[in-house]
Amino acid sequence: MRRESPRSMRGSPRRTEGGAVAVLVALALATLIAFVGLALDLGKMYVVKSELQNSADSCALAAARDLTGATINLSVSEAAGITAGHLNYAFFQSNPVQLAVNTNVLFTSSLSSPFQPKNVVASPSTIQYVQCTTSLTNIQNWFIQLLDFIPGVNVANAAVSAAAVATIGPAQTTCAIPVFVCQAGTQVSPPIAGQSYSVGQWISSKTGSPPSYGAGNFGWSALDGSNSAVSVRNELTGNYCSLPATGSSIGSPGNKLTDSGAWNTRFGIYANPYSQSGATPDFTGYAYTPTSWAAQSNAYSDFVSKRTTFTAYQGDTGSGVSTSGSDSGTNYTAGADRRLALAPEVDCGQLLAGHKANILWWDCVLMLDPMAKGGNAGPVHLEYEGKSTDASVPCATHGVPGDSSAVGPLVPVLVQ
Repeated sequence: MRRESPRSMRGSPRRTEGGAVAVLVALALATLIAFVGLALDLGKMYVVKSELQNSADSCALAAARDLTGATINLSVSEAAGITAGHLNYAFFQSNPVQLAVNTNVLFTSSLSSPFQPKNVVASPSTIQYVQCTTSLTNIQNWFIQLLDFIPGVNVANAAVSAAAVATIGPAQTTCAIPVFVCQAGTQVSPPIAGQSYSVGQWISSKTGSPPSYGAGNFGWSALDGSNSAVSVRNELTGNYCSLPATGSSIGSPGNKLTDSGAWNTRFGIYANPYSQSGATPDFTGYAYTPTSWAAQSNAYSDFVSKRTTFTAYQGDTGSGVSTSGSDSGTNYTAGADRRLALAPEVDCGQLLAGHKANILWWDCVLMLDPMAKGGNAGPVHLEYEGKSTDASVPCATHGVPGDSSAVGPLVPVLVQ
């Protein structure tokens, strides 16, 4: 009988154990790769979700700012939301987020009611909430897609979406234009009946230079406290939202030391060196002058209707103002609330002694007309809309949200 040698008896188990370990290692590696792949793919979805949420939040906040009765058919609100949402990018900042009219921006009067597109809203004035939705579909997986090689397994491409709901609440403050309004009774001329302004009243810019000035009831002020005409220009073309507190001092560089180009950008009228990319226009450039608005008062309601249709500046012939610039190609649908703003009211008696005055309170004003070329060719005008603390004041589209006791205008706040 043939005997197996000890070497051959020990060799077979060793080969069997080595094969088992290899299988286990292979299975462990496959499992590890699967979990790593799943983590990477889920991480990618999380990043895309965050990007889409940023877009939805931006859209909702931008659209909600006009839920104050300042719009009639919600077109401005939707346009503002789509513009803001589209500025965000998704899939690692590679693709602009797409939003469609009557699809991604929806409205409702109550959170318990369904959201509807603007074209089916029966009573726009009752709308209190706006919802924006964003999504990205057909996102190919990086690693999980490898499971498709397994018979019977079919991994579909991923889709991610986000939503945000916003409304309006009382603000702490709001943005302003760099002018001062003379307190009624302290202006040089003309006198104001009853020593106070009335809502809808037109007031004109001052002539002359400080400290003597001339006729008119508002002038230029650098809100940063300086006497710099450059500051006034920058505050006109930009957004000055860090408002000085009541009682603080603002400076005046004099009469129309800002050039006409800076003021006119808010009407969508641009002359070198200004352009829309650096100075956003309002939703409308329509000008109110004695030529275009014979009543010379109470233009606000017509302004509201003009901005819902993004009415352009009617041209120098229609306005009766000879401007230096062009409004051709201006896209008012990509505009913002630039002509309805706050302005500090001051005791103009202080300005007779120098270039400084203390803020008494803030007024809501409407910029009515562009400035003639040259800056000294005649006054421009504001329409008085009330004090900023008035609950009915229409300056309700900018600012920082406050608590329930805040007295400022209504501003957008996220609720969902």
